[in-house]
Amino acid sequence: MRVVRSIVAGALIAGAAAVLTSLGAGSASAVAVTPLSGGVQVDLSPADTAWVHQTRFGLTVAGLPHPSAASFGQALDAAAAVSSTVPGGRVTFTVYGPLDQLNGTMLALQ
Repeated sequence: MRVVRSIVAGALIAGAAAVLTSLGAGSASAVAVTPLSGGVQVDLSPADTAWVHQTRFGLTVAGLPHPSAASFGQALDAAAAVSSTVPGGRVTFTVYGPLDQLNGTMLALQ
């Protein structure tokens, strides 16, 4: 049962990119999702970065029952907070690995 929960939670973390993509789909500056070998890269637009910061979306992700969820959610909120303080600031992150062993990087960009 624990493995099933980890896989489901991993799918939710990886699916956060899809959620953010659908939120930005109606705007000209939508989220960009780029497939990578063994993972995915997600580039948030400045508007989506501000939304993540204002709603503290990372806190929601951090509450998922997955080993990577807490650090991913905290890093997402921190990067969004930093990037939101400058005009045009945005967040980009990569997610690699099988769903039960996710890892990656997070960057706050100007």
